[in-house]
Amino acid sequence: MLDFIFKCIFGTPTNTSLSLANHRSSESVASEIVTKILEAETRCSLQKELNEVIRINGWSDTIAKAILDGLQNAIENGTEMARVATDALGQSKEAASSFATDHPVYATLIALGVLALLMPWALEILGFGELGPIEGSFAAAWQRTYAGIDSIGIIRPPDWSPVRAPVAPGAWPSLPH
Repeated sequence: MLDFIFKCIFGTPTNTSLSLANHRSSESVASEIVTKILEAETRCSLQKELNEVIRINGWSDTIAKAILDGLQNAIENGTEMARVATDALGQSKEAASSFATDHPVYATLIALGVLALLMPWALEILGFGELGPIEGSFAAAWQRTYAGIDSIGIIRPPDWSPVRAPVAPGAWPSLPH
């Protein structure tokens, strides 16, 4: 009886492992988050819903990568979006359009912009650090793959990189022409 009351007041202790039946896969959690992003009517309601999902299920780079993939697929497929996601998508496209019209990673760039506006902490989980990509992260792999290649396939000098500047919510790095 005391154990029941303790759990009601303080929640399940962290050392109590979840059974496999109660544990959700990263893909399932990411799918729920992407759905919430696409269907949210206000940023406030979205933040509350995301906080609840993350509080219950936790957070990992696997979930962040699956969210990015889900957003990228939604953008590429022209998935219908509610106001919050549509606004974030529009802002991200506007910020990225100056160089990304023919860029091979356009949809990924737009998905990163949506994350920067709606879930900025996810960028850190993906490895986009204040001083540049974090070694061994998705961001580092992304930079290795695409750094030095501009929107029309011209190889740039190694010191030029669109990922090098930090990405803050509402801001996108200014890229050289």
